[in-house]
Amino acid sequence: MFEADPVFSVLSRALDNAALQQAVHTSNIANASSEKYSRLQVVFDNELQAARLANFGTGDLTDALPTRPRVVSTGEAVKLDQEMALMAKDAVHYQALLGAYDRSMAMLRLATREGKE
Repeated sequence: MFEADPVFSVLSRALDNAALQQAVHTSNIANASSEKYSRLQVVFDNELQAARLANFGTGDLTDALPTRPRVVSTGEAVKLDQEMALMAKDAVHYQALLGAYDRSMAMLRLATREGKE
């Protein structure tokens, strides 16, 4: 429904990405003591940067955003303290995205009520 609006589209994709990052951190933490486990990482930001550069000047990033970020194995062992710090950072980012989504929805609700009151 809100995919037609670029703000909601970008926020929705960013929230999906943030949720995936949290799931990957959880998996890494859960498997930190497993032998031969290779740390997983979500690859999205590099693609987003490439999309920004490709669409510089057009003002429309929604078509260039990848619909699915990739989860790749880094070949590295999990460093528990580093993974916990990344998870905390991503949790703050997720909360900021939720706040932006809530503010956008509040503005939409205000706009729809404006004619009724």
